[in-house]
Amino acid sequence: MTATPDSVALVTGASGGIGRATAERLAALGYRVAINYLTNRAGGESVAAAVGGRAYRADVSDPAAVEELVARVEAELGPIAIAVSNAGIYQQVALEDVTDEQWRRTLRINLGGAFHLTRVVAPGMRRRGEGSIVFVASELALVGSDRASPYVAAKAALIGLGRSLARELAPEIRVNVVAPGPVDTPLLPDSERGPAYTAAIPLRRIGRPEEIAAAIVHIAEAPWTTGAVYSPNGGVVIQ
Repeated sequence: MTATPDSVALVTGASGGIGRATAERLAALGYRVAINYLTNRAGGESVAAAVGGRAYRADVSDPAAVEELVARVEAELGPIAIAVSNAGIYQQVALEDVTDEQWRRTLRINLGGAFHLTRVVAPGMRRRGEGSIVFVASELALVGSDRASPYVAAKAALIGLGRSLARELAPEIRVNVVAPGPVDTPLLPDSERGPAYTAAIPLRRIGRPEEIAAAIVHIAEAPWTTGAVYSPNGGVVIQ
């Protein structure tokens, strides 16, 4: 898949971090980019202005909001060729302190957001005979983590969802998963920024958002790749 002047990409959770870097990379390749945000309106509009796209507020955990989001994007920009499900939340909470609402909210956003987005964009992509969807998971889904059970559960389920949908939606739609390691974004805990932590990473540093964006866009455009899980993580996970 190569961008044409009318190619449209939607990136959820794109007001900063990996989402912003992905939007910037897609725009540089010629895509018209829809920037989704929830609470950071200033950030979303700033990214949209920087990439010549449009910002759209929507809660990806709400199926009706996602349906409205996609309808607005396609009415204003055109059919969505690439959809990147990046919106997510992360909390470090011990098992005994996880509330029912924290559990449900994490699943609704991190897993439900990808499901809702795919369910809405897939029919149009199938009619047009082409489409690409990328889920942003985490390397923690591959190895687990203490004090993050809701997050890891949602991200691990996201990998299973991506693999299943890759089979179900082929050959018209490709679905892939990018599972980043520790990246310099506001979600990264301070405990994973110090020299003691980075010394244990084979490449001796945490990742940069633009490096993950490069992986997302590469796999989004790879014409013979579907159902893949690509984990750029500096060697944190070597399988």
